[in-house]
Amino acid sequence: MVAPKSGFCCFGPSFFSSAAFILSIFANARCNLVSISEDNPLDRLSVNNLGLWCYEESGSGYLWSTENIEGDAKFEASRGLGTATMALGFCVWLFYCFAGCFRFGPRAFQAAGLFCLICCILQSLVFLVFQSGVCAGGCGIGVGGQCGIAAAVLWFFASIFSCGVGKEVAAAKKSEEAQDAQDMQDA
Repeated sequence: MVAPKSGFCCFGPSFFSSAAFILSIFANARCNLVSISEDNPLDRLSVNNLGLWCYEESGSGYLWSTENIEGDAKFEASRGLGTATMALGFCVWLFYCFAGCFRFGPRAFQAAGLFCLICCILQSLVFLVFQSGVCAGGCGIGVGGQCGIAAAVLWFFASIFSCGVGKEVAAAKKSEEAQDAQDMQDA
């Protein structure tokens, strides 16, 4: 029996998951997830842009750690969700790096599709930061926030394409098994 093929057929989900992973990094690890309005309480720190782990100072453009910012439970949850997205996204990205070279069965692609869908949900939930006390005085979507929206959409497309590849691999496996059975009967 021949193992199911993957290889080039996983180009679609590997492209979308790679792009989503890169955009998730830009959204969650940079200092511009949200832009702070002037009437925000964080203005005492002269914050221009805020990320999950750092902020940009107005005027100077210096980047600082968020240790001076008192975050509530929703801000901390956003941090955890962003970190979980990057960790799980790295695992999915690594799977697709190997999927082009090694053969995986349909269940592996379906599991990767499920993980991509989980990344989509987690990346979307990072926007809880807008309901946190940090954004009480008003926030707008920064460049990192726009990258986060794009990442969530691409994670969703990667999940759909991954499940499609799983179906394709399963159909190829059934076809090869039927051909093997036919060859055995003919011999």
